[in-house]
Amino acid sequence: MPDVDHDLTVNSGPRPYPFAPFTGDLPAELLDMVVSDPVSRVRLPDGRAAWLVLSYEHCCTVLADPRFSRLPLGATVVSGAAGPRELNMDGPAHAAVRRVGSRAFTARRIATFRPRVRRLVDGLVDAMLAGPRPADLVAGLVAPLPVHVVCDVLGVPVADRPRFYAWISGLNSITAYGSADAADAQAELRSYLAGQLARKRAEPGDDLLSAWVLGQDAHELVDAELVELAMGVLLGGLEINSTSAGLRALFQHPEQLAKLRAAPEKLPAATDEILRYTAVSSMFRVQVVREDLTLGGVAMRAGECVMALPWAGNRDPRHFPDPNVFDIDRTPSVPHLTFGFGPHFCLGTALGRMQVELSLGVLLDRMPELAPAVPIEDIPWRHDRMNGGIASFPITW
Repeated sequence: MPDVDHDLTVNSGPRPYPFAPFTGDLPAELLDMVVSDPVSRVRLPDGRAAWLVLSYEHCCTVLADPRFSRLPLGATVVSGAAGPRELNMDGPAHAAVRRVGSRAFTARRIATFRPRVRRLVDGLVDAMLAGPRPADLVAGLVAPLPVHVVCDVLGVPVADRPRFYAWISGLNSITAYGSADAADAQAELRSYLAGQLARKRAEPGDDLLSAWVLGQDAHELVDAELVELAMGVLLGGLEINSTSAGLRALFQHPEQLAKLRAAPEKLPAATDEILRYTAVSSMFRVQVVREDLTLGGVAMRAGECVMALPWAGNRDPRHFPDPNVFDIDRTPSVPHLTFGFGPHFCLGTALGRMQVELSLGVLLDRMPELAPAVPIEDIPWRHDRMNGGIASFPITW
């Protein structure tokens, strides 16, 4: 790719981003820019100018350095927030909530969920096997599984789940975001979670809400803050789109699929490579620069917006040899950035990875002739969700 003409960029304004509608693959131009133009000026779909950050090193800086703030979209200054502390804050307020969340997401506790997640996967695959062909992988497995898992993990009673599903259906929807209906649903959901905390206090179970309530003597979070923590877990865990994106990648690389079928023990490594290699959107969280600084030789001013793109950082050849090659035998020397980096590294990483690994393992085991029912290029992608993903994925077996 030719060098970007920065004079032209200044004269004509920032380039519109994304460069093209996302259909499953990051454009070659963007991947070239990981090295040739790792920090550049773009205009986001909502009209704001922002710095687009693509290299692995600079993505890590934006995601972890306190000089970059996780403020809501539209905010241009750093302000102290009144009210409950929650995961999207920075500094000590975020750290206090994170400590409590982390205690309940221990490796030991997450390991206890593995048989439960496997049963949920098997049940959903049972229903697909018993139904018509082709089946929609998204409607049959990818969409419902995370909702079932997050309800199980939080301890939402089975009888309450239909009502719970209705409340959370719009949480990640761009079209519903900010609407009166969405605000009402979130208020009802918060009220419901507060009631569940009171119930778990009286009748604790083996779930996160119980663990957080029972630990209140040891931490300083009040119920309103535990509700916000539960909302953060919900938002982070509702959509695990890497399963469908990973299956797409395996279909696109039949030699890798054959290798995995011949050696199922490669599944954990294959899952990690899927998480590194695939992308489900060309967008990520927009942050705000707290103070004047220089990143990658580029001067940024306080109040400017910046968007680091982890999936681009995952393709940085300085850290991942042959980064655009999909290789389930890859043994990277650095972790991929799919679950974030630094203080805001995703709390539910182990649970998310488990869902991808178990879903792919069960599909390949129980559907020996698994194949796409339409050409890969015809699979539609969603543009109405915060984190994109495949809209429907017809499969046969």
